Amino acid sequence: EFYGRLRRSPITGKLETYYPASRRRLKYAVSSIITVVMLAVAFFTMILSLNLQGYINPKHDIERWHEGNPHPFHFPRLTALAEPGQIFDMTSWWRSLIPVILHVATIFTLNNTYRVVANILTEWENHETQLAFHNSIILKRFMFEAFDCYVALFYLAFYERNIDKLRSELISVFNIDTVRRLALECIVPMILQRILKKKDNTQRRFFQNRMKKKHDNHDGAGASAGAGDEPYTPLSDEADLDEYEQFDDYMEIVIQFGYVTLFASAYPLASVISIIANLIEIRSDCFKLTYLCQRPRTIRCDGLAMWKHLLNAIVRLSALTNCLIFGFTSGQLMEWMPHFYTMSEDEQHLRFRKENSWILIFIIFGMERALLYTASLLSVVIPKVPEDVMNELERKHFVLEEESRQYEHEKEK
Repeated sequence: EFYGRLRRSPITGKLETYYPASRRRLKYAVSSIITVVMLAVAFFTMILSLNLQGYINPKHDIERWHEGNPHPFHFPRLTALAEPGQIFDMTSWWRSLIPVILHVATIFTLNNTYRVVANILTEWENHETQLAFHNSIILKRFMFEAFDCYVALFYLAFYERNIDKLRSELISVFNIDTVRRLALECIVPMILQRILKKKDNTQRRFFQNRMKKKHDNHDGAGASAGAGDEPYTPLSDEADLDEYEQFDDYMEIVIQFGYVTLFASAYPLASVISIIANLIEIRSDCFKLTYLCQRPRTIRCDGLAMWKHLLNAIVRLSALTNCLIFGFTSGQLMEWMPHFYTMSEDEQHLRFRKENSWILIFIIFGMERALLYTASLLSVVIPKVPEDVMNELERKHFVLEEESRQYEHEKEK
């Protein structure tokens, strides 16, 4: 609820509740500090996970990491657990998945924790309108959850610069997160709902049997013929269901969109998997809304608001990330321009020739600019509303105006 001091509006001259913008900006700064602290926890968790998976290991790039230049994020004791024969053996298909599953579970826990923190911080910031409140909490949660989900991938792509590790981590995290979404959104709630419903029916039958015996003792056996009939109460049954969380569905789709677009050149199959997963999720959401959740409250709106800006930001950032992966991380550009690159002694890592590095950087960022300009051109050339739809809307508006004019004309007669 918005609070502040009463003042006379300099615009309308009426009394209004006023809260200084300077105090809100100070609260923004405090919220940012708390968020950065929690992001640091998420980053440290990511480093531990990558060590457990054996991805952070100086032995993989001896030319870059040596005694004179030690790896800043390497924990030897954790990395040793990923060696062959150990508990997280990176050569075993199922043991190597254990750290990934633990990382996904940790991400899920951190996101749920920050959800509570973000709600408290946003209410404390004292926004004047409901729209400003929702935009603030959407931005907070997206920035945190996006960092939590993507930071490991950005680290492997642009710090380790290892396309194989990036692809392996992306495939594992993306596929496990997709299965986790489908399971937690539909299968687990359905099982819990049935268990609770079965328990509730057992308690209800026990109570009805006691009431029936009580009626039999007072009124005789025939007087309670219909005492055990259970009334049909759909509204009370629906009230016992969980509330529908629309916000989480939006967030998961936007995060999935980031996986598909930001690292498309590393895992092109992610788009196909996301289409299949979304087709399944459409049906599972229908089941969830019909049987597992209360009917959502309808709110009329004219767009996606903050979600649209976040999607546009992901699309523009994806042009940069894919060009950098294309030129710096993978060997795709080297196939076209081999004279700009050299290979390490183990032939596993790319190196750039110093004499031509500025040309390479110019080419990569030139491609990124070209992609953005092409996207801007397409957004101008392709209309947001198709011409036939616009014609129908204008026709409908014209008919309504004509009917209104005829009605006013007949009324004057």
